[in-house]
Amino acid sequence: MARLSAMMDQSAMPTIFFHQKTFGQNIQLDNNALKAIRHTSFDNGITFTNKQIKMNEHVHMKIVDIDESGQWLGSLAIGFIQIDPGSIQRHELYKSAIPSICQKTGVSYVKRIFERLTRQTVITFYYNQEGAFYILDGKEQEICKNIDVQSPMWGAVLITPPKTIADSRTFFIKYDQKPDKLPIQYFTHLKPTNLQSVVFHDVHGPELDLYCQNKVVFRKNVRRLSRPYLFINFPMRPDDELYIRILSVDLNYRTPGVIGFTTAEPSNVVKNIDKLPADDPMGLYDRPEFWIINEDGFDESLSELDEYRFVYDRNGEIRMWRNNESIVPTRTVAFADPSQAFYPFFFLNGRIMALSLIGLVSSTKIVPVQPTPKKKDDDAGLCQLCLDTPANCAMIPCGHIFFCSDCKSQFEGKSKLCPICRAEIKNIFEIESD
Repeated sequence: MARLSAMMDQSAMPTIFFHQKTFGQNIQLDNNALKAIRHTSFDNGITFTNKQIKMNEHVHMKIVDIDESGQWLGSLAIGFIQIDPGSIQRHELYKSAIPSICQKTGVSYVKRIFERLTRQTVITFYYNQEGAFYILDGKEQEICKNIDVQSPMWGAVLITPPKTIADSRTFFIKYDQKPDKLPIQYFTHLKPTNLQSVVFHDVHGPELDLYCQNKVVFRKNVRRLSRPYLFINFPMRPDDELYIRILSVDLNYRTPGVIGFTTAEPSNVVKNIDKLPADDPMGLYDRPEFWIINEDGFDESLSELDEYRFVYDRNGEIRMWRNNESIVPTRTVAFADPSQAFYPFFFLNGRIMALSLIGLVSSTKIVPVQPTPKKKDDDAGLCQLCLDTPANCAMIPCGHIFFCSDCKSQFEGKSKLCPICRAEIKNIFEIESD
């Protein structure tokens, strides 16, 4: 049985033990409720203190047992909740417990500890007017700032191993619906009518698989990653906003992954994807196109179902929000030339195991290009609006051919940008057949 055990340090806090009524179904308590053991599963490993924790009161906890078989890696999340655990029914506890503990309304301040834990490690956590903190190996670290110290607090401990999803079947079983159809949790100001569909490019790194009409990517569980590149098949221009969702993370990796932006059209780059740098995306700077690469764009505490918003403003600054600033403040991830359109791309060499595209908000209405299944009788030459008549209208100056003469007026009333490269359309030229 794989297990990770934690014990309240009774020499320092003789009145604190684990809550005997409310805890996850995969937690076992000893007879005195001094020791909590997680067993049999990744989920349902939440426990609480039996009493309220006062301001500046320190909770001391010792790691007494860790599975070292190599199958499970012990991990903890610690912090505080402002819900009386005694008022929570076990079935109301969320199985993952992060970011929300249970179905009841209440505030929680919980943070996962990424440091590798060993037996006899003592962790201390407490809160004061400045925020909630924990002490590990003599170093004080922040759990959360700007907390409500006027409301009662109970300690919360989540004993769980980091998840590693073996294959895409396990990944899809996690959700009651298709992962690209999950409701928006944080950016609730968004209206479906304002979101335009964007997709990932068909060609990508060999360890990546695309699903849900190229809106969801899943990285295979392999020992060595090589060229895990993933391009969005649509560029961003000033005033555009891109929304994505993290679907799965692998905490065995130290860093989250890389985000970047490029003026290179993905279809030109991925034709020779085997010539892109295999291990270090910084090698892209040696290419003739313009590249922006940020290895620290995502914060290390990202978790499943986090939502990210990227805004490209008119000054060329590309800023990022996580969960509508509910966890971390806005940060700048890139500075770009606002006269240029930039294709977002990812180098999934870290914790991000799977993500989905929520959509794009653009100041100009566009006609998105959806990936079409490859058929023996390839219809690539058909109008992409009616899919019936051969496309014969070229957009000037880019030269892309996308629709037929019959659909020309329908398109002209909707957009002034090429739906393939988003270059401004100066004119539309009908090509006469021989």
